[in-house]
Amino acid sequence: MISPSGNSAIRRNYKSCRPSRWISLAGALAAAATVSLTGCSNGSTAASTTAAQRAIRLASSTSQRVETLTARLTEQVNGATTGGMTGTVQIRLRPAPIIEAKFNIGSKTTSSIKLDEILTGNAVYFKNPAFAKKTGKSWIKVDRSQLNGKSSVSVAAMLQNLEGSNPLDQTRLFTSSRDVHRVGTQVINGVATTEYAGTYSPSVAFAQLPAKMRTLLGPTLRSMGRTHVRFHIWIDAQHLIRKADDSTTARGQTYLTTFVVTSVNQPIKVTLPTQAMTAPLPKI
Repeated sequence: MISPSGNSAIRRNYKSCRPSRWISLAGALAAAATVSLTGCSNGSTAASTTAAQRAIRLASSTSQRVETLTARLTEQVNGATTGGMTGTVQIRLRPAPIIEAKFNIGSKTTSSIKLDEILTGNAVYFKNPAFAKKTGKSWIKVDRSQLNGKSSVSVAAMLQNLEGSNPLDQTRLFTSSRDVHRVGTQVINGVATTEYAGTYSPSVAFAQLPAKMRTLLGPTLRSMGRTHVRFHIWIDAQHLIRKADDSTTARGQTYLTTFVVTSVNQPIKVTLPTQAMTAPLPKI
């Protein structure tokens, strides 16, 4: 759900490839085929769903205790316009939160744009090609206290997107699924995992979110309308999520999004831009 933001030039290039939820259509269809072939009875299917729901809830709960995380994120958008996004994210939740996100965004009709964003407890830093040309500095720095008025609307949106960028948090949405089921096992980056697949309703997921996450994820969930989201998730023996992908359609566009966790609770290093490298947000 990370939605890089910036000035109008960035938004024009980005709006056709806006990141969505985390899920895989192919994975969900494969899971459905697996259930069909096994010929499970209604009773055994219900028991399987209940066990899978417990596994998803436990993984979501365990994820809330993660202190640091790195992940790779990708998204493919197909429909009236076609585009994509690839990137990485580093997150430290404790003792002092800090998030670094790096993305390459592009489509068939626009050139690729590279976006770097860093969020600390006091400020948000971002690289913006248009602003860099105007200010002569590679980074823009905006203090949280400055996020008011029309000139900082897009930066406020970026701040909200970064605050909601922990991919493990997105899996709270999966806990609302009523048809999640076990698919099988797979090794992800050398870690043995169990695969699950299912669907969820955006409105049901929203109703079950805590207040803070409703603020972060609410606009995206509401924009999806009544479309169900199909998801696929891989969980290891420590109940940690190692990979998840999703598929959904909104406003005629199909979004295929994947995240792969590359490290959990390992040291991360985020280097903040120096004062000489930054400029304040210019007036638009």
